[in-house]
Amino acid sequence: MSEPPQFSPDGKWRWDGAKWVPASEAPPEAPAWQVVQTKGGPVSVAPLAGLQARITALNQWAAGVHGRAEELLAQADRTFGSAGDILVSQSGEWSTPPDLQQVVSQAAQLAQRVAADTRQEEALKSEEASVGLFQKVRAHRHEHQVERDEAQAQAQLEPLVIRVGRSAPTTNIAEAERLRSEGATLDAQRADLMHRADAAIAEAAAIGQEVGRRQDAINQIGFDTLYEAALLQTSGPQPVDSPLVLRAAEAAYQAEPATLARMRTSTRYVGGSSGFSFPIGHTGIRYRVGSFHGHPVQQESLSHLDTGTLVLTNQRLAYVGATKSIAIPLAKVLHVEVYNDGISVAHEGKENADFFLISNPKQFVFMLNWFLGKVA
Repeated sequence: MSEPPQFSPDGKWRWDGAKWVPASEAPPEAPAWQVVQTKGGPVSVAPLAGLQARITALNQWAAGVHGRAEELLAQADRTFGSAGDILVSQSGEWSTPPDLQQVVSQAAQLAQRVAADTRQEEALKSEEASVGLFQKVRAHRHEHQVERDEAQAQAQLEPLVIRVGRSAPTTNIAEAERLRSEGATLDAQRADLMHRADAAIAEAAAIGQEVGRRQDAINQIGFDTLYEAALLQTSGPQPVDSPLVLRAAEAAYQAEPATLARMRTSTRYVGGSSGFSFPIGHTGIRYRVGSFHGHPVQQESLSHLDTGTLVLTNQRLAYVGATKSIAIPLAKVLHVEVYNDGISVAHEGKENADFFLISNPKQFVFMLNWFLGKVA
């Protein structure tokens, strides 16, 4: 699988493998991996590293789109503001609804204030060009005061004309309606981008939940069981070589070096005795008179019997050793116990379980369970 595109921190540029290019407004192309439903939830047939890379690409793209959406909003506001300026200046040519009358009135007053400040600035600049140094300094200070007042008025005017441009009913003022149409188009583009960004963030969050589930499985069991389950569901198990002589329609799918072991019971007596003993002639043998008052204690220990290979096929669980061989049809398996260093298998026709010491018992039993689930 190819590496996902890498984005600049602000999301506005994408590295295409040779150079930085503007980031597309389309989200990163979805990988071709499958998503399957398992008992543990939806699982992507992809390694965790691939999922993490997808999350990063989606979030970076969404961040860039949010930046572009903010630019579109600012551009739309400026466009609606220009339309509002026209509507306020020509308020007598369209019917102002009650909820906008005060806004239009305030905007008109502020527009007059801005215009008056602009005229005063121009007059002061003309004055500076024709007076002495002292008068220039005084005029310059006055000019700064006028500039500050104009900026303050303009800041108050801007949200008002934007509101008028966005909220006014349709009018017959052509230029204002053209600008308002452009602003509506920009709003629609922004809304579409935000919708796609939200979808990308939601996809990244869903993948993040899957990553969390799979990481929990790894922490608890030691390997990515959900990924392995998805692989089995989509591709099935993959055959391996083994020393077992296979039957017709039989294939080996797991082959692990193993030690065969069984539980052995030993008895010893604990306690005292009463009576006395005496030698028999010159034999060196002592004859004991009395009884033993101890009690038997049984102890179990795992005894290693042989080394070889534990093989799992689609029909049997088999052990092929140097001196011993065991074959257990999957249909006769009754119970399996998993330990840190091996497994025990109880099956029909045998009173005691067989123990197989292997290096990856959990993974082996995972595959064994899958085949047991296929046994009718």
